[in-house]
This record gives sequence, structure tokens and C-alpha cells, in this order.
Amino acid sequence: MGAGKLTLLSVDQVELDRTNPRIRRFLEIHQGEPSYEQVALALDVAGAGEDGQGATTPEKLKNSIITNGGIMQPIIVNKQPDGRLVCVEGNTRLYLYRSFVADGVEGDWTQIPALLHEGLSAQDVDAIRLQAHLVGPRPWDAYSKAKYLWELQHKELMPLDRIIAFCGGNKRDVTQAIQAYAEMEHYYRPICTADDYDTERYSGFVELQKNSRIKDAILKAGFDLTDFAKWLKDENIKGLAQVRPLARVLADKKAREVFVKKDMKAALDVLERPELSNGLKGASIGQLARALTEAIDSIPYSEVNRLRANPGDDAVRYVQDALEALEGLVKDLNVGD
Repeated sequence: MGAGKLTLLSVDQVELDRTNPRIRRFLEIHQGEPSYEQVALALDVAGAGEDGQGATTPEKLKNSIITNGGIMQPIIVNKQPDGRLVCVEGNTRLYLYRSFVADGVEGDWTQIPALLHEGLSAQDVDAIRLQAHLVGPRPWDAYSKAKYLWELQHKELMPLDRIIAFCGGNKRDVTQAIQAYAEMEHYYRPICTADDYDTERYSGFVELQKNSRIKDAILKAGFDLTDFAKWLKDENIKGLAQVRPLARVLADKKAREVFVKKDMKAALDVLERPELSNGLKGASIGQLARALTEAIDSIPYSEVNRLRANPGDDAVRYVQDALEALEGLVKDLNVGD
């Protein structure tokens, strides 16, 4: 397989690849020749897509292309023996260019950068797909991304709305990343040497931005963010999951003392836990979730008012614990928003 020729191709001349795995999966389900709109549906161009680690949703890709005035990575096209030009890699980008033309989006979207090959074999096509979607370039780690965003805003003086548009993200995620990086540099770096500065601790500072109760609890207990940085460095807190219960640990005097002397695991062990009946202990997570939903739906308004007036009540703490645990589980399951 040669290197291919970098060129500009008319979007009307290049065909979407009907053998693309996502499109082929759609064709196997639906009878007959699919319409262009159905092919787009198979590509999930209009949907949210999968926004997992290192993934880019179609909406983010669309916004980024418009902001940059084009694509940075050319599509890969195979010129077949009969002269047809088929998009081997970059079908979503090709479709977006065509939709920009159809919708009258400002700019010239009639031509798209492409790496043009001639007569690629089936093995060559498979190799391209594997490299693009299963191997691919290694994404930046979260700390490096945040560092770059911070530098764009504070060194390059790029407006925040432009940063958000360029990276195709949302305002909340971008601002949280920038603030987390800034706090890590301010509080964590001064207590570290060059050898023990662990960028993986960045996730702990991200959690501070996501949950204001944690930061409030740190200050209310008489500590500050330098103490938080030390807890991360000294491994009183190990991993992101141990940042989340910090508020309730600091609120409990005995657990707080154990946490400062030992670690989060030891502190959680001394927290009072409600006694559970054998029936509850044996229930599945699905049964417990259903029971909790029914209990919340039927809770008397008078009880809601009582708990609102008594934020220190054990029931309030257990509800907050359940919420944090459920949010973590939903995130791990990759469902919901």
C-alpha cells in the first residue's frame, strides 16, 4: 500500500462506503437499498454518539470542523478500477461536509481534503480501518489536556468561548479542567519535587470542581486545599473514588481523626453504618434500587420538611451517601447523562 496522494476532492464525487462496519451493520438489519438519510443514521451523524474515553461525538466533531473552517485530518479515499471514488475512512466527516453544503453553512464545503489511493486491496482497507479505529493515535491524558487548555486561556489569552468551540467540548467540562489544573499547580506542585509530582492526582482536583460540598467540608473542618494536596500526595486518599466520601468523613470527628492519621479506607471503616436486615443484605442491586425509588415516591411531605430542617440527621447522610454511590455506579455503567 502506497502513501497516497494528498488532494482536494469534490464532496459530490466521493461515495460513502457501504462496506463501512457501522453502515454494513445497518444494511444487515434493513431490507432494500438504503437512502442517503438512512446511511447517515447508521453513521449516527445526528446523534450523541459514544462519548467515552478518547471518543468524539458527531456534534463535537461538527462544531470543531465549523470553528476551524475545515478538517485537520484528511479523509482516505480509494479510487476503484471502475473509476468510483469510495471513502474508506472519514465517512462521518464527508457526510458533514455534504450537510454543510445542503444547509447553507457559511464557508466553502464543496471540496474536502483527502488522501487518494488507487486500487487498494481488501487487506489494505482493513489495515486502514484498524489503525484509525482500533489502534489510532494515543489520546492525550487528562492532565495534559487541562494544561493545554489552561495555557490557551492564560498564556495565549484565547477567549474561553473560542477554546470551547475549538475543542468541541462544553463550557462546564472545559472550565472545570482549567480550574482543576490551576489548583493542582498552586497547591500540589509546591509540596512535590520534580521526581514525585504525580499527574494522575489531577483527577482528585477535578472532583473538587464537580462537587462543591467537598471543598466546603474541607474549609469547614479547619483545613485548606494545601491539606487536600498533602492527602493526595501522602495517599491518605487513593484514587478518585476516595475523594467522593471526603465530605462525610470530615464531618465525623472520629472518622476525621482516623483519616488524617491513616487513610480514607480506615476512616470509612469507623463511620457508623446502619444495621441492615438479612433481607436487605440479600437483595440484589436492582431490587434495592426499585425499593428506594418506591420509598422516595411515597415519602410524606412532612418527612421531607423534617429532614430539610435537620441536615445532620442520619437519614440525610445516608441519602447523600446513596446519591454519591449511585452517581459513581451510573458513570461506571456509562449510562445516563
